[in-house]
Amino acid sequence: MTSRREFLEAAALTALPVVAGVSLPGAAAAATKPASASASRRASLSAAGHFHLVLFDARYSDARSAAARIGGAGAATHALADGDITQVWLEHIGPAWQRGPAVVAGVTARPALFCLEQLALSGGLRVVFHAEHVVHASGRTDHALLRGAESVGLSSVELADAGAQWSHRIADALAAYRPQSAGPRFGRSNAALEPALPPQAQLLTSWIIAAA
Repeated sequence: MTSRREFLEAAALTALPVVAGVSLPGAAAAATKPASASASRRASLSAAGHFHLVLFDARYSDARSAAARIGGAGAATHALADGDITQVWLEHIGPAWQRGPAVVAGVTARPALFCLEQLALSGGLRVVFHAEHVVHASGRTDHALLRGAESVGLSSVELADAGAQWSHRIADALAAYRPQSAGPRFGRSNAALEPALPPQAQLLTSWIIAAA
């Protein structure tokens, strides 16, 4: 498997600055439509196609569940079989960002977000939404909203109340994002800071990278 350092070094040779005002359609197949959803959720999800791509780490059931829900709403989704973004970067995201500020989102392990954030910075894109989800061995999940919760209409209370269905609430929140035009965003990145985890716990991140 390509190491993070090797990937960043190779990607730096092909990354080009983003040109504002251009967006590409999704290139990956959408996931299957969920069996049921409320009318209000369907309405909020109806415009999910503004994402170029939504990545999900196929090793984790919560990530797969989120992808199925947002994919059923029209977003193009792409599975990361082992968490590695090398191929999807070379074939889809890198070419899209060379041509315009395509919006990319995901429910992945932290390294995927870390790598994409570094590649996005030089092109004027930023992480505009970032949440962490610590899934304990018992099944309980702790959530932390680190950036941009207001842009997707989400709160920590809502995630906690969603219980085992939190991945569906995250999918709804990602789909609710609309490109912002309120001026530049400031603040340090949180993507490179990994929290200490209890034994057998897993860390998932949900995120959106867009023009800022």
